[in-house]
Amino acid sequence: MERQIVHLVIPAFPIALARATDNRLSGRPVAVAPGNSERSLLQCISSEAAAEGLFPGQPVYRARRICPALTVIPPDPLLLAKGTRLLFELSAEFSPLVEPSNGRVFLDMTGSRRLFGPARDVAGRLESRIVRRMGLTAMAGTAANKLVSRIAADAMPEPGVYDVFSGAEQSFMAPFPVSVIPGIGNEREALLLRDLNLRRVEDLAALSVAQLRLAVGPVAPLLHERARGIDRSPVQPPRISTEIMEESFLEQEENDDEILLAELLRLVEGCGFRLRRVGRETSRLNLTVCYADGVTEQGHKKLSAPQALDIPLFIAAEELFRSTCRRRVRVKALKLSCASAAEQHGQLDLFASAASSSRRDTALQDALDGLRSRYGSQSLRWGRSFAGVAGQLGDGSSLSSVSTDLSEYRYHTDTRRGG
Repeated sequence: MERQIVHLVIPAFPIALARATDNRLSGRPVAVAPGNSERSLLQCISSEAAAEGLFPGQPVYRARRICPALTVIPPDPLLLAKGTRLLFELSAEFSPLVEPSNGRVFLDMTGSRRLFGPARDVAGRLESRIVRRMGLTAMAGTAANKLVSRIAADAMPEPGVYDVFSGAEQSFMAPFPVSVIPGIGNEREALLLRDLNLRRVEDLAALSVAQLRLAVGPVAPLLHERARGIDRSPVQPPRISTEIMEESFLEQEENDDEILLAELLRLVEGCGFRLRRVGRETSRLNLTVCYADGVTEQGHKKLSAPQALDIPLFIAAEELFRSTCRRRVRVKALKLSCASAAEQHGQLDLFASAASSSRRDTALQDALDGLRSRYGSQSLRWGRSFAGVAGQLGDGSSLSSVSTDLSEYRYHTDTRRGG
């Protein structure tokens, strides 16, 4: 069966999302760069900035010299995550095979065209929905494979649909420069231009595999196929991961360790509850700290033994936080993931006292999980997750605390929910 692939791209996706929330950025040269340093590199630029001669990877100080009117904004992971999720949801209405990326999405319409029509019609309808729901304009390309559909979408000078007919892939790609072929890279491009004078895709397609192998080595068969518009790679939907992750974006940027640790404990509660619900334990914690200046730091910690209880996980997460978050800059987001999650395996304890303590901790945790399952995840929380709370909630509701045998931790129940 002949494949029909739709590729849709929103140029400069982070900037397009920022403009959708801030009209003052519209029509101006804008670039995304992390940190407050003038030596940080541009990650993404708008079309207006590109027209001024800017390009990604350029230092901020040099970009400002070339374009004094440039507006530099920091990366916004929360906005980017929301935009990516919404783009995926809109695309998934037309096909179960959706491969999202940063401002890009592939749809395999091979099995859905009898329901929704030809790929070019789906591309037009999806483009209209993105305008209505997200306020963003997009370019779309349709073809028999991912490679040609992506090149077609990138070739669009303005919003619309570029439909490449089946069988016309090689003639469509012929006039493009060799740099459009994935796998060429800067070094191979320089080699092809300097030594072989191969400037366009049609020049590359005219060579045999044996001739091309002399120049590029073992990747010659793959590049030769791509130069002729052949691409067998499938559309790959997001894979199900065994990693359990919780993420938090702070309402207000903070550098107070107690507040950040309280937020981290809430993430631990969420990860621990999900681990126990699926009967798994984790042996590795990964922490990502996103600062207000756009800088991101990551830390990893391997646990001495697999864990699934809140307190052991939080003790390990606190140690990881202390070793990872060292900058004197406000934090705007935290992400905690439990990797290497495996099924729980019970083991007999050598000493009776240790076994009794372990059973008591597990029984307490099971009781807490039972209450959370019945009355909601917010009905009962560890007291340390309420940073700055002194016995009262914001609306005056009372809090009751009960000491446990687990270190100095206490848990609080929300009496409004029957905890």
